[in-house]
Amino acid sequence: MSPIRLSDLAYTIDAVLEESFGGKAMWVVAETSDIKNYPDRQYCFMTLVEREGNQTVAKLEAAIWRKNYPIIRQFEAATQVAFARNIQLLMLVSVSYHAVYGMRLEVHQIDHAYTLGNLERERQAVLDSLVRDYSQFVWLDQGQYITSNQMLDRPAVCQRIALIGAPNSDGWRDFRQELANNPWGYRFLIDDYATQVQGVGADKAICAQLEQIATGGVPYDVVVMVRGGGSQLDFGAFDTLRMGVAVASFPYPIIAGIGHDRNVSITDMMCHQSVKTPTKAAAFLLEHNRTFEETCLQLAFRVAESGRVALQEAREEVDQLTDRFRYGTQLYLRNRQVELTEKATTIRHLDPMNILKRGYALLSQNGKIITRAAQFQPHLPVDAQLVDGNLELRIKN
Repeated sequence: MSPIRLSDLAYTIDAVLEESFGGKAMWVVAETSDIKNYPDRQYCFMTLVEREGNQTVAKLEAAIWRKNYPIIRQFEAATQVAFARNIQLLMLVSVSYHAVYGMRLEVHQIDHAYTLGNLERERQAVLDSLVRDYSQFVWLDQGQYITSNQMLDRPAVCQRIALIGAPNSDGWRDFRQELANNPWGYRFLIDDYATQVQGVGADKAICAQLEQIATGGVPYDVVVMVRGGGSQLDFGAFDTLRMGVAVASFPYPIIAGIGHDRNVSITDMMCHQSVKTPTKAAAFLLEHNRTFEETCLQLAFRVAESGRVALQEAREEVDQLTDRFRYGTQLYLRNRQVELTEKATTIRHLDPMNILKRGYALLSQNGKIITRAAQFQPHLPVDAQLVDGNLELRIKN
């Protein structure tokens, strides 16, 4: 058999592919890998793969050319998922062949609903596993997921904080600045537990920091997870079964401020309190502490007001008792004075001198006053006291 030129072989392959596919488009399910995106030039190269477990069973190169490039932005806007590797997609593709660049699939459309449904199915599978296999930490109540972490009592004042996040990231700085610049002058003790918060292995790294916090012996008031904004795909670490179990069963209240506006992650559903951004996580803690301070101020005001009212009532009662005592004393003294006056009058009337003035005489013998005839001794003289002098009398008969 005579050898042929490489270009002739390439032409033969092109002819066979043209005969088999004829430029027809077909829907294909595949996972993205090795993406090389050029937004300024508006084209994107990628590898599409099919896997069974950990084994790759098929792999083809693909491209999105300028005329179809807007489908990337449309996909990201519809799904809130960055167009990146490891995404399962349903795509409308056609087969093309070039003698120099080889065979490649050209991507014409991406089915957004398939990706959204696939992501939701994966997330629901994780939630079902949490309720089924970790029912001591997660359970459903009237359609709501309830966790042990949600049931923890939050301290009246949250001051000692374990902060999980990427060091010097926007979310890390926003959280710290919001706490440091609070208008009430609250002070916080913050321990940093630095870790990656996105990418392969991020969930494992975050859970390792949670384990260190739980076993470190430091009595934290709360644990705060922060992460800045990004695409939904960047939040994959917060949607895993490992993270769901770790957060739901954690012994300290977890505040999640992981920077998303639309979707709610599994971590958000399992934690004690979820807010949208790191700044809002700090604001939540400030408001919590402010509520405690306002309660204390209200109680202090109520105590002071109660004391003032009690003192005023006691003062009024003392004034009433004083008035009653004064009136009673005056009445008592007046009555006694009237009695004394009456007794003085009686005494004056009974004064012997006054009696003598009315013509009476006071008789006595041997210094003893005679009040009865039987007391009289005939042989002794009688002394008679009159109002103006004394007489000595001798009785003959």
